[in-house]
Amino acid sequence: MRTCIRIISKITDVTGLVLMWFPWILTVIIVWELILRNLFNRPTIWAHEISVMVFAVLTITSGAYALKAKAHVNMDLFYTRFSNRGKAIIDIITSPAIFIFAGVLMWLGWEFAVRSYMLQERSISTWSPVVWPVKFMIPLGAALLFLQGIAELLKNILTLIGGEREGA
Repeated sequence: MRTCIRIISKITDVTGLVLMWFPWILTVIIVWELILRNLFNRPTIWAHEISVMVFAVLTITSGAYALKAKAHVNMDLFYTRFSNRGKAIIDIITSPAIFIFAGVLMWLGWEFAVRSYMLQERSISTWSPVVWPVKFMIPLGAALLFLQGIAELLKNILTLIGGEREGA
């Protein structure tokens, strides 16, 4: 179980390391557009759309890292008062919600992305880039979330067995 947790955690960490650059990329694109638009009166036709796509990929694929970092919303009013084992029990009871959400998102996201690919769907803007690569991030992000959910479930099972909260 610990090996599985380590492998999934490594995947999540690598994803997080890649995604940490996305806000910087987004900032460069927006600043570039602002400079061209306001100082040189030369707006681009691509900056807005690329910034939306970068933000979409960041948002869609960062759920697993947020789950690992315990950054999702939690009902702390009661949760913080529980022992490590109590927290593990609550997390195990609520883990099906993650799996159902991620599973439905993978399934429907896959259909959505494949349809977009088959149609070679493009944006309706003047620039008109293909949008299916961004749409394929939906099932990928859901799969990453599902995997991290498995790791969290295994950590909680180990907590029940051993009594100490697993970190990985």
